[in-house]
Amino acid sequence: MRKTRSTRGTLSIRFFLFFFAVAASLGQTNHPPPGGETLWIKANGLRLKTVVYRNAGVKPASHLVLVVVLHGDLPKPMYHYKFAGEAAAQLDNVVVAAMLRPGYTDGMGDRSEGEMGQYDGDNYTPEVVDAVADAIKQLKEKSHPARTVLVGHSGGAAITGDLLGRWPSLVNAALMVSCPCDVPAWRKHMLEVQKSPIWLEPVKSLSPLNLAEKIPRTVRVRMLVGADDPVAPPEFSRRYAEALRKHGDDVSLTVLPGLKHNILLQPPVMEALREVVRSIG
Repeated sequence: MRKTRSTRGTLSIRFFLFFFAVAASLGQTNHPPPGGETLWIKANGLRLKTVVYRNAGVKPASHLVLVVVLHGDLPKPMYHYKFAGEAAAQLDNVVVAAMLRPGYTDGMGDRSEGEMGQYDGDNYTPEVVDAVADAIKQLKEKSHPARTVLVGHSGGAAITGDLLGRWPSLVNAALMVSCPCDVPAWRKHMLEVQKSPIWLEPVKSLSPLNLAEKIPRTVRVRMLVGADDPVAPPEFSRRYAEALRKHGDDVSLTVLPGLKHNILLQPPVMEALREVVRSIG
């Protein structure tokens, strides 16, 4: 039976409250780290917000690494700004851009144009992926990096995987954290966990697992997931890593004992980014 508007509204409120609790667990605030430059980019017809942080000791552009960070599926995201600020402070010779995904509004009230969706994995569409890709192209044109790394957490990791397959030459490496990389299977998992019919609704999202064969071997993919992640259990990251290995891709998967889903700000993730930047810089 087709859902009425009021039913969908009730479901939207329910999921907003659920993901608001997730945001609280990340220790979000309404203030990004100081020192960032807000940059609005017109990408694939959408006006998208980025906050750009620069390492104080940037060397010549021949060694510069651009790092682009994508947040997960939650309301009023701010934690990706914190990660970007910390990365710029801790890593040498980087420019780090935290992007507000299409359709999302951050904790400061700024909104990127586009369709946010219902927080049920329906936002990983070709239109969204292409808008993110276009924004990255423009960030590269502005900073002229030698290498580019894409970092995605949760839904941002799914978009990262989609982008790697859809735009295989755009970035040199990716760090995918807590990834729901097999989107159809992940949505079935969430249906079992939350018992909500919203997970049965059809979506136009791309699934990274279906695009794995399109990723060139030259792109390095590093994956991290909490061993106790109830939202995107390690199995979904394993399936994606195995699919990449079948094609000879450069991929590694680290399962972090005792950690759950909201791990972007955990030390092992920053250390993994440090190693990626060091290896490709």
